[in-house]
Amino acid sequence: MKKITLLFIIFLMSSVLIACQKTTTTVSTTTEPLAISDIVTALDNPLDIGLFITETPETSVGINFKMSSETNAYVEYAKDGITTFTKVDATKKTTTVGKKVVYLFEAEMSGLEQGESYSYRVSNEDASEVSDIYHFTMPSNTGDSFTFMYLADPQENAEIGYMAYAYSVLNVLEYSQADFDFVMSPGDFVDDADIKSEWDWFYQYSAFYITEKPLIATIGNHEVNGIGTDVVNNLEFDGYLNLPNNGPVYDAFDELEGDMRSSNFDDGKTYSFNYGNAHFIAIDTEMFCDGSTACTAYDHSNVEILKSWIQNDLESNDLTWTIVLLHRGPYGLSYDSASVRDNLIPIFDEFNVDLVLSGHDHQYSRSVYLENAMVPFQTSNLYSKGLITLIDSAVLNNNFNHYASSIGVTYVTGNTVSTKFYGGDKSSGIQVNYKFLDENPVIPFITVTADSIHVVSYGVSKDYALAIVPTGVYILEEFTITK
Repeated sequence: MKKITLLFIIFLMSSVLIACQKTTTTVSTTTEPLAISDIVTALDNPLDIGLFITETPETSVGINFKMSSETNAYVEYAKDGITTFTKVDATKKTTTVGKKVVYLFEAEMSGLEQGESYSYRVSNEDASEVSDIYHFTMPSNTGDSFTFMYLADPQENAEIGYMAYAYSVLNVLEYSQADFDFVMSPGDFVDDADIKSEWDWFYQYSAFYITEKPLIATIGNHEVNGIGTDVVNNLEFDGYLNLPNNGPVYDAFDELEGDMRSSNFDDGKTYSFNYGNAHFIAIDTEMFCDGSTACTAYDHSNVEILKSWIQNDLESNDLTWTIVLLHRGPYGLSYDSASVRDNLIPIFDEFNVDLVLSGHDHQYSRSVYLENAMVPFQTSNLYSKGLITLIDSAVLNNNFNHYASSIGVTYVTGNTVSTKFYGGDKSSGIQVNYKFLDENPVIPFITVTADSIHVVSYGVSKDYALAIVPTGVYILEEFTITK
């Protein structure tokens, strides 16, 4: 791991904020494929260590990891330059993954200072199993601006797919030279939640960022696999991730036949937190489904509890920006998630949500909607890839790449950062302002300032969808939302 850390530090030495990057659509082949190849080959994360967002991200970081056997476990951390480590007990979360028992743990590193760098490690009770020493740096001046990387649906079922995922992200980081404070994902980290190796591969090939930057996530349909067995209450998602538990408290799930969910099923999947001048909400959209892709039925009583919690949460928010994270988006190209749209859109409109990020569809798109009607745009940047819809108007003069948040809610749907693309084979029939159907990974970087949200979405060129090594990186689109 020391080799990886050194490579990655060199790799990011000249990083600058994404807001300062190129503003025109360009294509560039990677200049150092061998360096990235070395990084990918060396990636290792034997204890599935990951950092996670907390309710107090300005002073704390969550951590999750595993051990190889039944034990107590600990996290030790210290500010750089301090030789004495703070040692905290980790909470045991023994989880059955398929037919295998996995010994998972979570903890929180607290009392952290903004702008300071820290070292940390994890160990078991008798120190016979101790991780390498990892490092992270707390952000400073998040109230002025911050940037995060958005990774939609990394799901794969083979190691080679996760290698392709790592290649794509590393190529975009090299091309963009983007600095970022955390990573956000709408779930579907694995293709089969009950296969342990898929979780291990995700952590291994995410090691270059997940051990250094907090992850924000919600659950995808591939982490649920139905609601008809009691396994749903011991989800692998809860074991492998460590996310805030400040969401709604539900009644018994008794409306759907065979529903085995417990009242705390949603812990760590629906939650909120503040970061700088933005309020974030992650919402478990599997609450609107009967465990199927079609989502034809759901527990209405508990969905009303969820909606009330969202409304109360948004009503108490007085920050400049509101950003929502979903797995199933309301305006996707592949799936018509009607129950999500019917239940959530009125709330988003009422409380002036600025940006909604989703996944699930594996087709990148962007749209602006108000009261379930698509907002028309008259001008835009030149789009060399995908299809944009512009509508002439004698009254309006909306620019698709620079507009006020007051005109509607912006919805961005990611395709995937791996190799599973739908590319138009699936069609919801839903209208969007811009759609990109090529089988290329797309990785947005989102910068939030006092008066704008600036998004740059990078596409990754490949010879074919399943190719491991990219041939280049380009800016797919760039836009700014203002207050």
